[in-house]
Amino acid sequence: MKWLSELLKAWRARNTKPAGDLKDDQLDISEREALVQRYRLTSSLEGNLKAFKEMIGPSADITIRLMQLGTKRVPAAIISVEEFADSQQRDELVHTLTTNLLSGAFQDSPAHKLPEVITRLVVQSPRINYADTLDELWKLLLEGFTVILIDGHEQAIGCATERVVHRTLQEPESEPSIRGPRDGFTECLSTNISLIRRRIRTPNLWAEQFTVGSLTRTRIGVMYIKGLAHEGLIQEIRQRVNRISVDGILESGQIEEFIEDNPTSLFPIVYRTERPDRVASVLLEGRIAIFTDGTPFVLCVPTEFSMLLKAPDDYYERVPIGSIIGFLRYLSFWASMLLPGTYVATLTFHHELVPTELLFRIVAAREGVPFPIAMEVFILEFVFEILREAGLRLPKAVGSAVTIVGALVLGDAAIGAGLVSPAVVIIISLTAIASFTTANFAFSIAARLLRFVFIVLGSLFGLFGIQFGFLLIILILTSMRSFGYPYFAPIGPLVLSDLKDVFVRTWWWNMVRRPSLVGSREPIRQRPGQMPRPGLQANRSNKQRASRMER
Repeated sequence: MKWLSELLKAWRARNTKPAGDLKDDQLDISEREALVQRYRLTSSLEGNLKAFKEMIGPSADITIRLMQLGTKRVPAAIISVEEFADSQQRDELVHTLTTNLLSGAFQDSPAHKLPEVITRLVVQSPRINYADTLDELWKLLLEGFTVILIDGHEQAIGCATERVVHRTLQEPESEPSIRGPRDGFTECLSTNISLIRRRIRTPNLWAEQFTVGSLTRTRIGVMYIKGLAHEGLIQEIRQRVNRISVDGILESGQIEEFIEDNPTSLFPIVYRTERPDRVASVLLEGRIAIFTDGTPFVLCVPTEFSMLLKAPDDYYERVPIGSIIGFLRYLSFWASMLLPGTYVATLTFHHELVPTELLFRIVAAREGVPFPIAMEVFILEFVFEILREAGLRLPKAVGSAVTIVGALVLGDAAIGAGLVSPAVVIIISLTAIASFTTANFAFSIAARLLRFVFIVLGSLFGLFGIQFGFLLIILILTSMRSFGYPYFAPIGPLVLSDLKDVFVRTWWWNMVRRPSLVGSREPIRQRPGQMPRPGLQANRSNKQRASRMER
């Protein structure tokens, strides 16, 4: 066996790039990454530290502490990253190594037994990992491990000392809660996954982890309920995530662009949210959630059109209230897209559809306006979009005030100067208010962009152009797919059993079945026949009480 170990060492030495190559300033990043991945740790502590220092350069946040272990005074080094490793746990680890290995049963331990003694008897760490290469050693440091290098040993020992730093749980600003949980996702991947596990406590809730980005090495979590989500869908997501080959991932929006079905679509193919209760609900339907470390936005797939017009609060209110609010949201979404174009088409080609007195008032108000109706609406809509974007980019303390004051001042000044008519200002204001009801930001942007298309169609072809554009959008939505599932379901294709939860919502006791397409693997989600019947229950209890008294 000795000759085999010598042969293995010779092979490693022949296939290992010398550490001195990392000193070359002419190396590109791809060449440096390749050298780091190929460099294997050797039995020389001095050589390993030299290679490590050449890899990190003059990085002040990385600490290297030299020490000697045991009565044999074996040279060793402890390496950690300041912001990733907890300083108190690291100091306790150093104290444990310097005291336990000099006293008791460990003081006579031979040098070649030190790693075994450290991992089994000395270090009380919840997790201990090992690294054979410089790249694996660096990955341990980034995960918060404190790494121990011992002279004469080719393997590094990593002890878990991670420092958890994240902001406190707060209500998401982009998705405020009226009645429901007030917690929201943070930028910490482990915290976000734990928020879902608190809600879904089954051991069948699986969370796979991937690493994406050659430089950022961003952790990606894929969470689903095993046995409920379709295996083909799970495999498809694995393949799409593994196909991503990029230098860095900083936000889940980058992941979204790599995995979506139709990159040219204005409508979002992947649903994103900051609310844990929303993610838990889609997981219970048989869908899959994709987490990205460093961002509070979680992606949910496959996505349906109706999901983007729903809010979690609709299901926490009483059924009539939730149904009316949901139906108003549908009307507002289509109104925010079609109202300006319909106004232009009606006043340009279809005067007979407007009551006579109202038409006279509109015509009288437009006297002196130098622009056609279509250009008037187009310009005012464009100016309002600029104001809305300015309000989003300004600090929150002044953003809303600037938007409101700017709209009032510009609208009043434009009417006074005779550039626009009051009716157009009213139409644009109603359109803007209707667009604010759409909870999903990306979805509302699609309606805002298509609004300009309908203005052009209405000015050229009248209501026939509006009808043609509307039918074309319906055809496009019907043909779209989200991870192979129909995007416009259950409307196109028509699934009658799922329509009860699209335009209006039904009672919880009536939601016996999961959505037919994504939840077909386990279609029944609860016991049927749970409609409350207080009268019958009271009669039953009275009869049971009477029978007990007779006995």
